[in-house]
Amino acid sequence: MRKRSHINIIMLVLMSGLFVYFFATFIKQQDEISLIKAEMRSLEQKIEKEKEIQEELLEQANQIDSDEFIERIAREKLGMVKEGERLYIDAD
Repeated sequence: MRKRSHINIIMLVLMSGLFVYFFATFIKQQDEISLIKAEMRSLEQKIEKEKEIQEELLEQANQIDSDEFIERIAREKLGMVKEGERLYIDAD
């Protein structure tokens, strides 16, 4: 009978050790999952920002061929004026 008692104690110790191991592994994995989720949220935000930039660039690309865009660039960047217009330069 005493032999059976030792076996039960050994089994209890082994089972307790396994429980502690699995619990520690579970906690560690939860921490890793939390870090990965935070990284995913950050990357999703970056993707949204890049999509907005892409939309703005596509809109600009569509405007490049328009006469209004060409005229605006000629006036703003090159200082050109239409025939009959006067260009005033502020001395200040």
